[in-house]
Amino acid sequence: MIAALAVQAVVLLIAWAGLYFAGIEVLWGIHRVPVSGALGLVGALLSYWIGRAITCSHSVAGVTLRGHCEKLHRVFRHLTWWQIGALALAAGICEELLFRGFLQPWVTSVSTPILGLLVASVVFGLLHYASFIYFAITAVMGVILGAVYWWSESLIAVVVWHGVYDFMALAVLAKYPHLLGLQREVPV
Repeated sequence: MIAALAVQAVVLLIAWAGLYFAGIEVLWGIHRVPVSGALGLVGALLSYWIGRAITCSHSVAGVTLRGHCEKLHRVFRHLTWWQIGALALAAGICEELLFRGFLQPWVTSVSTPILGLLVASVVFGLLHYASFIYFAITAVMGVILGAVYWWSESLIAVVVWHGVYDFMALAVLAKYPHLLGLQREVPV
């Protein structure tokens, strides 16, 4: 738990430094909080169910993802609900501030919006690398989140999306691994 929060603190520090020194204005979308929140919530639910369907499938991706889930369950199985919430909230805020709030607009400012979207998404995928399949899925998710940020001009939308998705994913991984096709309690 402490290591995971420390990683998020480093991500937040990098995002803050990048935003400060590059002078990038974050598009929070404060004036559209209900719409942004609803967009994030619907996106999180949809992407979670798609991800869960892939994980439970008999495909190569499903087998690979279940292998990752078994390892992660061992790490996260003792988390309390408060810890799951804190980790999900930290990841939603810190990672979205870095990748969509800073990196995507910064690369866009020196190139094109498409290149900004793609670079931020690939870096997002690389920093979540566990296997090529997990990288690819995470990078695609980065493209979706980046496109939503670009289109909605609301960091709130992607923070809610990421945070709610992570909460559901961590909760099921820690408390209900059988819903991912794993044994109820993965052997240590």
